[in-house]
Amino acid sequence: MLSMDPFDEIVIKNYLSFPLVLQKLLSIKKLRRIEFFSQNMATHIVFDELGMTTKGFRPDKEVEKLLLKLELIDKRIERTLFRQKHFKRFWATLKPLEQQLLIRRFKYKEEVNCPQSLVESVLDEIEEIETAICFMEDIELEEESELSDDVEENLERMCDFFAL
Repeated sequence: MLSMDPFDEIVIKNYLSFPLVLQKLLSIKKLRRIEFFSQNMATHIVFDELGMTTKGFRPDKEVEKLLLKLELIDKRIERTLFRQKHFKRFWATLKPLEQQLLIRRFKYKEEVNCPQSLVESVLDEIEEIETAICFMEDIELEEESELSDDVEENLERMCDFFAL
């Protein structure tokens, strides 16, 4: 079995799991709405680190926060649908055996031998799709994609990579 970058493995697995990703995003969106409408919207007394204080619900601020959260989730859904649409086109060009090898290797973590050329063609297609998303979102592309020792920088770069 070929050895590859763990980040590439995660990316391929995510691309093979779009229905699950979409389901999760829709669940998060529904949860945000439920949380919003479940909160106490009346002025009430709370006991916290400051002691006993009154807390008021500011509809103007709270509704704006909810709408911003829902908008971010909708953007993620839109990008995921874009990824799914274009990856499906590529997926249809693969032979059924190649599709099975990729699913078994990356989705189910089985010890199967995927040809290096197949994995490279999948990664090339994913890179094309991510580049298109970066252009759509007006995100600058970085030529160097190696991870550094700075965890926060790596996380920021991964978020940019996935246009999160």
